[in-house]
Amino acid sequence: MSNRDEGLIRPERDNLVARPWGGRSLERFKRLPPGNAAAGPYGEAFEIAACDSDPEARQFPSRLRLPDGSSRSLPELLASRGEDLLGAAFFRCHGACFPLLPKTLSVRELLSVQGHPAGNTEVYIIIEAERGASLRLGFRRDVDAASFQSKLVRGLERQGELEALLGAGVDANALQAVARPWFADRTAGPDAIEGWLAGRVAATPELDRAREHLAALKALYWEVLDALNEIPVRPGQVIYNATPARLRGGKPASAEVHALGNPEGREILALEIRRPGPTFRAWDNVRFPRREVDVAAALAALNLRATHPEEFVVGRVPVPGRPGASVSVDCESFRIEHLRPASGESVAAPAAGPHTLHCIGGAARVVGEGDRDLGTLEQGESALVPVGVGAYRVTTASAAEIVRVTLPEV
Repeated sequence: MSNRDEGLIRPERDNLVARPWGGRSLERFKRLPPGNAAAGPYGEAFEIAACDSDPEARQFPSRLRLPDGSSRSLPELLASRGEDLLGAAFFRCHGACFPLLPKTLSVRELLSVQGHPAGNTEVYIIIEAERGASLRLGFRRDVDAASFQSKLVRGLERQGELEALLGAGVDANALQAVARPWFADRTAGPDAIEGWLAGRVAATPELDRAREHLAALKALYWEVLDALNEIPVRPGQVIYNATPARLRGGKPASAEVHALGNPEGREILALEIRRPGPTFRAWDNVRFPRREVDVAAALAALNLRATHPEEFVVGRVPVPGRPGASVSVDCESFRIEHLRPASGESVAAPAAGPHTLHCIGGAARVVGEGDRDLGTLEQGESALVPVGVGAYRVTTASAAEIVRVTLPEV
Protein backbone atom coordinates (compact mmCIF):
# COMPACT_ATOMS: atom_id res chain seq x y z
CA MET A 1 0.00 0.00 0.00
CA SER A 2 1.34 3.43 -0.93
CA ASN A 3 1.42 6.09 1.74
CA ARG A 4 -0.88 8.13 -0.49
CA ASP A 5 -3.56 5.53 0.16
CA GLU A 6 -3.44 6.28 3.88
CA GLY A 7 -6.14 8.20 5.64
CA LEU A 8 -5.98 9.48 9.19
CA ILE A 9 -4.36 7.19 11.75
CA ARG A 10 -6.75 7.48 14.69
CA PRO A 11 -5.72 5.89 17.99
CA GLU A 12 -8.28 4.71 20.50
CA ARG A 13 -9.46 7.68 22.55
CA ASP A 14 -9.46 5.81 25.88
CA ASN A 15 -5.71 6.05 26.65
CA LEU A 16 -6.50 7.57 30.05
CA VAL A 17 -4.18 7.63 33.05
CA ALA A 18 -5.24 8.08 36.69
CA ARG A 19 -3.41 10.87 38.53
CA PRO A 20 -3.80 12.08 42.13
CA TRP A 21 -4.52 15.60 40.86
CA GLY A 22 -6.99 14.46 38.18
CA GLY A 23 -10.43 15.91 37.59
CA ARG A 24 -13.78 14.67 36.39
CA SER A 25 -13.90 15.82 32.77
CA LEU A 26 -11.97 13.39 30.60
CA GLU A 27 -14.52 10.60 30.26
CA ARG A 28 -17.31 13.05 29.47
CA PHE A 29 -15.16 15.05 27.04
CA LYS A 30 -14.08 11.89 25.24
CA ARG A 31 -17.59 10.41 25.28
CA LEU A 32 -16.52 7.35 27.25
CA PRO A 33 -18.54 5.41 29.82
CA PRO A 34 -17.63 6.08 33.45
CA GLY A 35 -14.52 4.16 34.40
CA ASN A 36 -13.40 2.32 37.48
CA ALA A 37 -13.65 4.69 40.43
CA ALA A 38 -11.06 2.64 42.32
CA ALA A 39 -8.45 3.63 39.71
CA GLY A 40 -8.60 7.18 41.00
CA PRO A 41 -9.44 10.35 39.04
CA TYR A 42 -8.22 10.43 35.45
CA GLY A 43 -5.80 13.29 34.91
CA GLU A 44 -4.33 12.66 31.47
CA ALA A 45 -5.22 11.20 28.12
CA PHE A 46 -2.20 10.42 25.95
CA GLU A 47 -3.39 11.48 22.50
CA ILE A 48 -0.47 10.46 20.26
CA ALA A 49 2.16 8.47 22.13
CA ALA A 50 4.78 6.75 19.97
CA CYS A 51 8.22 7.70 21.27
CA ASP A 52 10.06 4.95 23.15
CA SER A 53 12.76 7.35 24.40
CA ASP A 54 10.14 8.98 26.66
CA PRO A 55 9.26 6.83 29.73
CA GLU A 56 5.62 8.00 29.80
CA ALA A 57 5.09 7.50 26.07
CA ARG A 58 6.65 4.05 26.36
CA GLN A 59 4.38 3.17 29.30
CA PHE A 60 1.18 4.49 27.68
CA PRO A 61 1.55 3.97 23.91
CA SER A 62 -1.32 4.84 21.60
CA ARG A 63 -3.29 1.85 20.38
CA LEU A 64 -5.08 1.36 17.07
CA ARG A 65 -8.20 -0.71 16.44
CA LEU A 66 -7.76 -2.74 13.26
CA PRO A 67 -10.59 -3.66 10.84
CA ASP A 68 -10.59 -7.28 12.05
CA GLY A 69 -11.26 -6.13 15.62
CA SER A 70 -7.73 -6.72 16.88
CA SER A 71 -5.51 -3.94 18.19
CA ARG A 72 -1.96 -2.82 17.60
CA SER A 73 0.16 -0.14 19.19
CA LEU A 74 1.19 2.91 17.20
CA PRO A 75 4.89 2.23 17.97
CA GLU A 76 4.48 -1.25 16.46
CA LEU A 77 2.95 0.24 13.33
CA LEU A 78 5.77 2.76 12.97
CA ALA A 79 8.37 0.05 13.57
CA SER A 80 7.03 -1.86 10.57
CA ARG A 81 6.04 1.01 8.27
CA GLY A 82 7.71 4.08 9.69
CA GLU A 83 9.57 5.24 6.58
CA ASP A 84 6.45 4.91 4.45
CA LEU A 85 4.17 6.74 6.88
CA LEU A 86 6.59 9.37 8.15
CA GLY A 87 8.67 10.00 5.04
CA ALA A 88 12.29 9.11 4.37
CA ALA A 89 13.80 12.39 5.62
CA PHE A 90 11.70 12.41 8.80
CA PHE A 91 12.47 8.72 9.41
CA ARG A 92 16.23 9.31 9.04
CA CYS A 93 16.06 12.19 11.51
CA HIS A 94 13.76 10.74 14.19
CA GLY A 95 13.58 7.00 13.56
CA ALA A 96 10.41 4.94 13.97
CA CYS A 97 8.76 7.32 16.42
CA PHE A 98 6.75 10.51 16.48
CA PRO A 99 8.58 13.21 18.50
CA LEU A 100 5.54 14.89 19.98
CA LEU A 101 3.60 13.99 23.15
CA PRO A 102 0.24 15.77 23.08
CA LYS A 103 -2.09 15.12 26.01
CA THR A 104 -5.50 16.19 27.19
CA LEU A 105 -5.33 17.18 30.85
CA SER A 106 -8.13 17.23 33.41
CA VAL A 107 -6.72 19.10 36.40
CA ARG A 108 -8.60 19.52 39.65
CA GLU A 109 -5.76 19.73 42.16
CA LEU A 110 -2.35 21.32 42.01
CA LEU A 111 0.28 19.55 39.98
CA SER A 112 3.85 19.64 41.26
CA VAL A 113 6.07 22.69 40.82
CA GLN A 114 8.17 21.47 37.92
CA GLY A 115 10.40 22.12 34.95
CA HIS A 116 11.66 20.41 31.79
CA PRO A 117 15.03 20.15 30.03
CA ALA A 118 16.43 23.13 28.16
CA GLY A 119 14.74 23.62 24.79
CA ASN A 120 11.46 21.94 25.77
CA THR A 121 8.43 24.25 25.77
CA GLU A 122 4.73 23.59 26.32
CA VAL A 123 1.43 25.01 25.14
CA TYR A 124 -1.84 24.77 27.04
CA ILE A 125 -5.01 25.25 25.00
CA ILE A 126 -7.81 25.76 27.52
CA ILE A 127 -10.89 23.79 26.50
CA GLU A 128 -12.93 24.23 29.68
CA ALA A 129 -12.32 26.02 32.97
CA GLU A 130 -14.45 26.52 36.03
CA ARG A 131 -15.06 30.13 36.94
CA GLY A 132 -12.08 31.50 38.87
CA ALA A 133 -9.68 28.76 37.72
CA SER A 134 -6.00 29.63 37.43
CA LEU A 135 -2.56 28.11 37.04
CA ARG A 136 0.93 29.08 38.18
CA LEU A 137 3.57 29.83 35.55
CA GLY A 138 6.95 31.57 35.75
CA PHE A 139 8.59 33.19 38.76
CA ARG A 140 7.06 36.55 39.65
CA ARG A 141 10.30 37.78 41.20
CA ASP A 142 13.96 36.88 40.86
CA VAL A 143 14.85 33.72 42.80
CA ASP A 144 18.15 32.91 44.46
CA ALA A 145 18.83 29.28 43.56
CA ALA A 146 20.80 28.35 46.69
CA SER A 147 18.29 29.87 49.11
CA PHE A 148 15.25 28.47 47.30
CA GLN A 149 16.80 25.01 47.06
CA SER A 150 17.66 25.04 50.76
CA LYS A 151 14.05 25.85 51.68
CA LEU A 152 12.61 23.15 49.44
CA VAL A 153 15.04 20.50 50.67
CA ARG A 154 14.25 21.39 54.27
CA GLY A 155 10.54 21.20 53.45
CA LEU A 156 10.96 17.68 52.10
CA GLU A 157 12.89 16.73 55.24
CA ARG A 158 10.11 18.13 57.43
CA GLN A 159 7.55 16.13 55.48
CA GLY A 160 9.52 12.94 56.15
CA GLU A 161 9.89 13.82 59.83
CA LEU A 162 6.14 14.43 60.09
CA GLU A 163 5.41 11.04 58.57
CA ALA A 164 7.81 9.42 61.05
CA LEU A 165 6.00 11.06 63.97
CA LEU A 166 2.65 9.82 62.68
CA GLY A 167 4.00 6.29 62.57
CA ALA A 168 4.21 3.50 60.03
CA GLY A 169 0.52 2.67 60.32
CA VAL A 170 -0.76 5.98 58.94
CA ASP A 171 -2.63 5.74 55.64
CA ALA A 172 -0.88 8.22 53.31
CA ASN A 173 -3.98 8.66 51.15
CA ALA A 174 -6.12 9.33 54.20
CA LEU A 175 -3.53 11.85 55.38
CA GLN A 176 -3.65 13.54 51.95
CA ALA A 177 -7.44 13.76 52.10
CA VAL A 178 -7.22 15.67 55.40
CA ALA A 179 -4.07 17.70 54.72
CA ARG A 180 -4.74 18.88 51.16
CA PRO A 181 -7.74 21.12 51.91
CA TRP A 182 -6.03 22.42 55.04
CA PHE A 183 -2.89 23.43 53.15
CA ALA A 184 -4.97 24.87 50.29
CA ASP A 185 -6.99 27.13 52.63
CA ARG A 186 -4.62 29.96 53.43
CA THR A 187 -6.79 31.17 56.29
CA ALA A 188 -7.38 27.82 58.01
CA GLY A 189 -5.78 27.71 61.45
CA PRO A 190 -4.38 24.71 63.31
CA ASP A 191 -7.75 23.92 64.88
CA ALA A 192 -8.97 22.60 61.50
CA ILE A 193 -6.51 19.71 61.65
CA GLU A 194 -5.79 19.52 65.40
CA GLY A 195 -8.35 16.83 66.20
CA TRP A 196 -7.13 14.51 63.46
CA LEU A 197 -3.52 15.05 64.48
CA ALA A 198 -4.11 14.52 68.22
CA GLY A 199 -5.81 11.22 67.50
CA ARG A 200 -2.62 9.88 65.93
CA VAL A 201 0.17 11.49 67.96
CA ALA A 202 -0.54 10.93 71.64
CA ALA A 203 2.64 12.04 73.42
CA THR A 204 2.85 15.79 74.03
CA PRO A 205 6.45 16.38 72.81
CA GLU A 206 5.79 14.51 69.54
CA LEU A 207 2.49 16.34 69.11
CA ASP A 208 4.23 19.70 69.50
CA ARG A 209 6.82 18.73 66.88
CA ALA A 210 4.09 17.56 64.50
CA ARG A 211 2.31 20.91 64.92
CA GLU A 212 5.59 22.71 64.25
CA HIS A 213 6.20 20.71 61.06
CA LEU A 214 2.68 21.30 59.79
CA ALA A 215 2.88 25.04 60.41
CA ALA A 216 6.26 25.30 58.68
CA LEU A 217 5.11 23.20 55.72
CA LYS A 218 1.99 25.30 55.26
CA ALA A 219 4.03 28.49 55.30
CA LEU A 220 6.37 27.03 52.67
CA TYR A 221 3.44 25.73 50.58
CA TRP A 222 2.18 29.30 50.19
CA GLU A 223 5.62 30.87 49.92
CA VAL A 224 6.32 28.70 46.87
CA LEU A 225 2.95 29.41 45.24
CA ASP A 226 3.32 33.13 45.90
CA ALA A 227 6.71 33.08 44.18
CA LEU A 228 4.97 32.11 40.92
CA ASN A 229 2.72 34.14 38.63
CA GLU A 230 -0.95 33.28 39.01
CA ILE A 231 -2.64 33.32 35.60
CA PRO A 232 -6.46 33.23 35.42
CA VAL A 233 -7.66 30.91 32.66
CA ARG A 234 -10.80 30.74 30.53
CA PRO A 235 -12.03 28.54 27.67
CA GLY A 236 -10.38 29.34 24.34
CA GLN A 237 -7.24 30.77 25.88
CA VAL A 238 -3.80 29.71 24.62
CA ILE A 239 -0.89 29.82 27.06
CA TYR A 240 2.64 29.39 25.75
CA ASN A 241 5.03 28.19 28.44
CA ALA A 242 8.37 29.47 27.18
CA THR A 243 11.04 31.77 28.55
CA PRO A 244 10.25 35.30 27.30
CA ALA A 245 12.51 36.39 24.45
CA ARG A 246 13.95 39.23 26.57
CA LEU A 247 15.45 36.67 28.97
CA ARG A 248 16.77 34.04 26.55
CA GLY A 249 20.10 35.59 25.71
CA GLY A 250 20.06 34.04 22.25
CA LYS A 251 19.29 30.54 23.57
CA PRO A 252 16.31 28.43 22.46
CA ALA A 253 13.09 28.92 24.40
CA SER A 254 12.56 26.59 27.37
CA ALA A 255 9.62 25.92 29.65
CA GLU A 256 9.34 28.09 32.74
CA VAL A 257 8.60 26.80 36.21
CA HIS A 258 4.95 25.79 36.38
CA ALA A 259 2.31 24.23 38.61
CA LEU A 260 -0.87 23.60 36.69
CA GLY A 261 -4.11 23.69 38.61
CA ASN A 262 -4.91 25.79 41.65
CA PRO A 263 -5.28 25.26 45.41
CA GLU A 264 -9.00 26.10 45.24
CA GLY A 265 -9.69 22.94 43.20
CA ARG A 266 -11.28 24.76 40.23
CA GLU A 267 -11.06 22.34 37.36
CA ILE A 268 -9.27 22.94 34.05
CA LEU A 269 -9.53 20.83 30.89
CA ALA A 270 -6.72 21.59 28.45
CA LEU A 271 -4.91 20.22 25.44
CA GLU A 272 -1.19 20.23 26.20
CA ILE A 273 1.29 20.24 23.33
CA ARG A 274 4.91 19.41 24.06
CA ARG A 275 7.88 17.42 22.88
CA PRO A 276 8.72 14.19 24.74
CA GLY A 277 11.15 14.50 27.62
CA PRO A 278 11.53 14.20 31.38
CA THR A 279 9.76 16.25 34.03
CA PHE A 280 11.80 17.52 37.00
CA ARG A 281 9.77 18.09 40.17
CA ALA A 282 11.12 20.83 42.40
CA TRP A 283 8.28 20.63 44.95
CA ASP A 284 5.12 18.56 45.26
CA ASN A 285 2.98 20.83 47.44
CA VAL A 286 3.32 18.55 50.50
CA ARG A 287 1.58 15.66 48.77
CA PHE A 288 1.11 12.31 50.54
CA PRO A 289 2.30 9.74 49.67
CA ARG A 290 5.52 11.40 48.62
CA ARG A 291 6.59 11.16 44.99
CA GLU A 292 10.05 11.53 43.48
CA VAL A 293 11.38 15.10 43.72
CA ASP A 294 14.74 16.35 42.42
CA VAL A 295 15.09 19.93 43.56
CA ALA A 296 18.59 20.47 42.15
CA ALA A 297 17.76 19.09 38.69
CA ALA A 298 14.59 21.15 38.46
CA LEU A 299 16.19 24.44 39.48
CA ALA A 300 19.14 23.83 37.15
CA ALA A 301 16.71 23.57 34.23
CA LEU A 302 14.74 26.73 35.04
CA ASN A 303 14.98 30.43 34.38
CA LEU A 304 15.08 32.01 37.84
CA ARG A 305 14.48 35.60 36.73
CA ALA A 306 11.15 37.36 37.12
CA THR A 307 8.49 37.11 34.43
CA HIS A 308 5.03 38.61 33.96
CA PRO A 309 1.70 36.79 33.36
CA GLU A 310 0.98 38.65 30.11
CA GLU A 311 4.18 37.25 28.59
CA PHE A 312 2.63 33.78 28.41
CA VAL A 313 -0.89 34.43 27.10
CA VAL A 314 -0.89 34.49 23.30
CA GLY A 315 -3.51 35.44 20.75
CA ARG A 316 -4.59 33.76 17.54
CA VAL A 317 -3.52 35.40 14.29
CA PRO A 318 -5.54 34.70 11.11
CA VAL A 319 -3.57 32.84 8.44
CA PRO A 320 -3.62 34.87 5.20
CA GLY A 321 -5.48 33.19 2.35
CA ARG A 322 -6.96 30.48 4.56
CA PRO A 323 -10.31 31.61 6.00
CA GLY A 324 -11.13 29.84 9.25
CA ALA A 325 -7.47 29.14 10.09
CA SER A 326 -5.43 30.97 12.71
CA VAL A 327 -2.05 30.36 14.33
CA SER A 328 -1.24 30.85 18.01
CA VAL A 329 2.31 29.46 18.42
CA ASP A 330 5.00 29.06 15.78
CA CYS A 331 8.27 28.18 17.48
CA GLU A 332 11.40 26.07 17.07
CA SER A 333 9.57 22.92 18.20
CA PHE A 334 6.11 23.09 16.58
CA ARG A 335 3.49 25.24 14.91
CA ILE A 336 -0.06 25.27 16.27
CA GLU A 337 -2.96 26.16 14.03
CA HIS A 338 -6.63 26.38 14.95
CA LEU A 339 -9.02 25.28 12.20
CA ARG A 340 -12.58 26.48 12.75
CA PRO A 341 -14.75 25.93 9.67
CA ALA A 342 -18.07 27.72 9.63
CA SER A 343 -21.19 25.58 9.26
CA GLY A 344 -21.18 23.99 5.83
CA GLU A 345 -17.78 25.50 4.97
CA SER A 346 -14.25 24.13 4.97
CA VAL A 347 -10.76 25.24 6.01
CA ALA A 348 -7.79 24.46 3.80
CA ALA A 349 -4.71 22.74 5.20
CA PRO A 350 -1.59 22.68 3.02
CA ALA A 351 0.57 19.60 2.58
CA ALA A 352 3.02 19.04 5.43
CA GLY A 353 5.20 16.39 6.98
CA PRO A 354 3.64 13.94 9.43
CA HIS A 355 1.60 15.89 11.96
CA THR A 356 -1.32 15.64 14.37
CA LEU A 357 -4.93 16.78 14.47
CA HIS A 358 -6.95 17.13 17.68
CA CYS A 359 -10.70 17.74 17.74
CA ILE A 360 -11.54 19.81 20.82
CA GLY A 361 -15.10 20.62 19.85
CA GLY A 362 -17.80 19.37 17.50
CA ALA A 363 -17.06 16.98 14.65
CA ALA A 364 -15.34 17.44 11.32
CA ARG A 365 -14.60 15.53 8.13
CA VAL A 366 -11.14 15.58 6.60
CA VAL A 367 -11.14 15.53 2.79
CA GLY A 368 -8.07 15.07 0.63
CA GLU A 369 -7.32 15.90 -2.97
CA GLY A 370 -9.92 14.66 -5.41
CA ASP A 371 -12.55 14.63 -2.63
CA ARG A 372 -10.90 11.58 -1.06
CA ASP A 373 -12.42 10.86 2.35
CA LEU A 374 -9.55 10.72 4.85
CA GLY A 375 -11.71 10.18 7.91
CA THR A 376 -13.70 12.04 10.52
CA LEU A 377 -12.77 13.41 13.90
CA GLU A 378 -15.17 13.98 16.76
CA GLN A 379 -14.68 15.77 20.05
CA GLY A 380 -11.99 14.06 22.11
CA GLU A 381 -10.38 12.30 19.15
CA SER A 382 -6.89 12.83 17.74
CA ALA A 383 -5.12 11.60 14.64
CA LEU A 384 -1.68 11.22 13.15
CA VAL A 385 -1.63 12.45 9.55
CA PRO A 386 0.85 10.46 7.41
CA VAL A 387 3.27 12.34 5.18
CA GLY A 388 1.67 11.13 1.95
CA VAL A 389 -1.76 12.62 2.60
CA GLY A 390 -0.83 15.91 0.97
CA ALA A 391 -3.11 18.93 1.09
CA TYR A 392 -6.60 18.51 2.54
CA ARG A 393 -9.52 20.47 3.88
CA VAL A 394 -11.50 20.25 7.10
CA THR A 395 -15.26 20.61 6.79
CA THR A 396 -18.19 20.46 9.20
CA ALA A 397 -21.96 20.48 9.05
CA SER A 398 -22.31 22.45 12.28
CA ALA A 399 -19.37 23.82 14.27
CA ALA A 400 -16.02 22.34 15.15
CA GLU A 401 -12.52 23.24 16.23
CA ILE A 402 -9.51 21.22 15.14
CA VAL A 403 -6.02 21.91 16.48
CA ARG A 404 -3.32 21.15 13.88
CA VAL A 405 0.24 20.66 15.15
CA THR A 406 3.06 20.50 12.61
CA LEU A 407 6.78 20.00 13.22
CA PRO A 408 9.71 21.80 11.58
CA GLU A 409 10.70 20.47 8.18
CA VAL A 410 13.70 18.13 8.23
